[in-house]
Amino acid sequence: MTYNLRHSTAEDGEEILELWHGFTEHLSKYDDRYQHKEDADDRWLRYFENQLVDSKYGTVIVAEDEETGELIGVLEARVMGDHPIFRLKDHGYINGHYVREDHWNNGVGTALIEEAHEWFADSPRDIDFYRIDVVDGDEKAEEVYESLGFDPVEHVYERSIEEQ
Repeated sequence: MTYNLRHSTAEDGEEILELWHGFTEHLSKYDDRYQHKEDADDRWLRYFENQLVDSKYGTVIVAEDEETGELIGVLEARVMGDHPIFRLKDHGYINGHYVREDHWNNGVGTALIEEAHEWFADSPRDIDFYRIDVVDGDEKAEEVYESLGFDPVEHVYERSIEEQ
């Protein structure tokens, strides 16, 4: 199977939305709060069109099956600003990294990360690192990201208000 990587355009919105559904379905296996609200599709499309298309500080990279032209993978890359208090300088953030399950283990996910790496390296801001979040319990994702050279730097804990 061969594929091409490219930066998305506004015309890709509906097809990327389908991949986003796969991504959030995957997340909701670990935490059902990642299920969609009623107006999630419209809100996501507006965000995509207004914040990511032709943005100098964000992009969506897609993997496209060469034979069918179908999108099989996606990744959102954004440059985040300095932290107002800590010494966290401008840095990159990856969101929504997803490859359709029937295309796992073909190098698509790694290729998307490497393309994002290049995009961050060419960023108009001087960034030294980028991050990606992994939902608790997704050990496969932890394994993959660590094999790609990511180091865990934070653990986020939460406590329910209703807990006694």
